[in-house]
Amino acid sequence: MKIFLLIPFIVFAQLSSDYTKSLEEIIAEASEKGVFSGSVIIVKDGGIIFQRSIGNADYVKNIPNTADTKFQTGSITKFFVKTLIHQLTEEGKINMSDNLGKYLSGFPADASDNVTIQMLTDHTSGFGDFVRESMNPQTVENMKNISDVLPFIQQEKLAFTPGSRAEYSNSGYVLLAAIIEKAEGKNLEEVLKEKIFTRIGMDNSGFKVTNQEVEGKAKGYLSNQLGPLEDNSGMNIIGAGAGGIYATTGDMYKFAKSLINDNLLLTDESKVKLFNSPLFPVQYLNWDDFKTKGRFTIAGGAPGMSAVFSINMEKNYVMVVLSNYDEGTAEEVFRRFTAVLNDGEVKPFSPPPAKVIYDIIKEKGAENFIANYKSELSAAGIDLDNDMILLFAGKEFLKENDADNALALYTVYTNEFPDIVVAWNDMGDAYLSKGDKENAKKCYEQALILRPNNLRAKESLQKIN
Repeated sequence: MKIFLLIPFIVFAQLSSDYTKSLEEIIAEASEKGVFSGSVIIVKDGGIIFQRSIGNADYVKNIPNTADTKFQTGSITKFFVKTLIHQLTEEGKINMSDNLGKYLSGFPADASDNVTIQMLTDHTSGFGDFVRESMNPQTVENMKNISDVLPFIQQEKLAFTPGSRAEYSNSGYVLLAAIIEKAEGKNLEEVLKEKIFTRIGMDNSGFKVTNQEVEGKAKGYLSNQLGPLEDNSGMNIIGAGAGGIYATTGDMYKFAKSLINDNLLLTDESKVKLFNSPLFPVQYLNWDDFKTKGRFTIAGGAPGMSAVFSINMEKNYVMVVLSNYDEGTAEEVFRRFTAVLNDGEVKPFSPPPAKVIYDIIKEKGAENFIANYKSELSAAGIDLDNDMILLFAGKEFLKENDADNALALYTVYTNEFPDIVVAWNDMGDAYLSKGDKENAKKCYEQALILRPNNLRAKESLQKIN
């Protein structure tokens, strides 16, 4: 196995053989069970104590993952965008109390006049998720820059009064990216390179608005999808500042190292603001407070990508886990690694959740799943915080023309995630396969209520009529 030292001024520190063996076993088990493909680095007291890569960056060409493989980081991008916002504040180019309308036009007054940059960074603006709320997947293919995304966010209705509560927002960070581009007069890719990547030597990192092939970057794979392993190159995945950064584990450590040890990126005062957020349970009083007891972990993910970036100042270590398998796979490895480092219990890996759900329905029947899905999933250790696991299981039933089991799955899907358009469309397809045009029509109509311009629902209704 190739070990690639990315940071020449870091030495390898010692980790006891028992700990190393446990970490190796975790990686091996995750790979064998098909729940992880990627790279990991753990740095403690300035030295690399563990660095491993497993699986392939390209499963068709059989190109292995190594320490210099670049991976998509998903929503960890938001932490970089927040860093840029604080840099611009230090430079006097923006003010955290500035309203959205000062920089971006075309928004209703309730947003333009009342949403501030501070609210956008804190996830308290009232904006939600532009992909789910207003964008047709077909339109993503034409996305070239962040400005292309703004019209879709302008269609969003604020979910709550700005500043009244905190709720995670992808749209808010696309708006921050647009504000950065406005203030700097450059695109986000250039700004990130100039103000972060080049400044601290992140030479193997970059940014793209949409999921694209880049030399040395791992392809993302739908590990939770049943059937043969497929890559995500054909999927419409857009980051635009809410995601989009790719990096190596070593580069991610360089980012952590700079934030911890120097002021090349931000002053100590700004770094406290960077690490504090209403979304996090602990708020730090000052930089000394964070350096003494600070703990920070952020994750990112989407189909075919998963990442965790973690700093623990109490025990003085940084851990980065990057995966080119589905959302959540890096977190599963991270949790078990953290348990090892804290002498906690390490649970065995379960098969991918979609496969578990598929097996439950197959073995126990459609009616049982509809009636008992919460207890069944709880017993299997599955938390329905990600609708993609239902999507993948449902797609397999549709592929098999198993309408009854598909309808059981989509009954639960639309109950748990009533605003997901694809679930209603898929449920309509399941009804159509049974010849039930009346219920199919209701499903497609619901999809159009949620997204009036949805082409799939429109075309399906035309065929029925």
